[in-house]
Amino acid sequence: MIVDRLGQFLEHKSLVFGIAYRMTGSVNDAEDIVQESFLRWEKSGSNEIRSPRAFLSTIATRLSLDTLRKVKNKRETYIGPWLPEPIPTSPEIEEPDPETLDLAFLHLLEKLNPIERAVFILRESFELDYKIIAEAVGKTQENCRQTLKRAKEALKSDRRKFSPDKETKRKLLHNFLLASSKGQPELLLPFLKEEIVLWSDGGGKVHAARIPLFGKERVAAFLIRTSKNPVYTNTELYYTESNGAESLLVYKDGRPVYLRTFLIDENGINSIYTMLNEDKLQAYRNRKELLEKKIIVPLEFFLLFPKTSLNNPSPPVWTKPLLKLVHWAITRKK
Repeated sequence: MIVDRLGQFLEHKSLVFGIAYRMTGSVNDAEDIVQESFLRWEKSGSNEIRSPRAFLSTIATRLSLDTLRKVKNKRETYIGPWLPEPIPTSPEIEEPDPETLDLAFLHLLEKLNPIERAVFILRESFELDYKIIAEAVGKTQENCRQTLKRAKEALKSDRRKFSPDKETKRKLLHNFLLASSKGQPELLLPFLKEEIVLWSDGGGKVHAARIPLFGKERVAAFLIRTSKNPVYTNTELYYTESNGAESLLVYKDGRPVYLRTFLIDENGINSIYTMLNEDKLQAYRNRKELLEKKIIVPLEFFLLFPKTSLNNPSPPVWTKPLLKLVHWAITRKK
């Protein structure tokens, strides 16, 4: 019986984490909610649980709402833009609703109040019945329907309507990174949309832009200027996917120091999210594990062999001289 109950929880663990992460935008908070959900699951009597999915969804939602209330003051006094904590993703990992895992969309969800956010996520991401949603948020089913309608209306104008295929996005980023290595802002302009926005989250712990940057000329100049910062010497660079989007991950002295995520549509890069707050890079700490799972790829390998490297992220021995040359080319100060 104990094994069966543990098995039931493990079967729904990804659901609990998925709800908690989308609600809070924090890996640490989501993991805490998973732990607390398990304790409450263990304490509950099996006879009173008709649907483990409904029970655990309700617990995860209520704990997430409690967490959002507790961190409200912290986020209101946060230094600079507050961005959701990024997580590694992989084509092999299926997500119930990739759009709501997107960093831009998680950031957009901040426009909603906690109840609207909960109703939207439970219905749109996990397709839960209104009966379960109503129980989770403490509202009537009709009220939840109206809440979802308001939430959709609030998000309607900002939701992305088109996303190119993976190969197209990787090719664009590949060419953009090659252009970036030449240190000339004008070479980046063809890859950036006119209305591009760049967000940076340093959490007040490291130097970062405290307001979003708008416009491709300004963003291009900023990217080239910051790439020359001495703090980024002696670093190791990797290509990866975070929240389903193409990203550049940088390690220094074995620690992840920043993650830059590029959101791309049919006309180019429309948003860039840069995470510099190391507290929010916990999911990338174990570099060895990420390499073994083929989640991160040495950037110089990706630039030399964009297709081969994604299938086999361990560079062959014969490529080492070439990789050193490429690494020098992309990290030298122009």
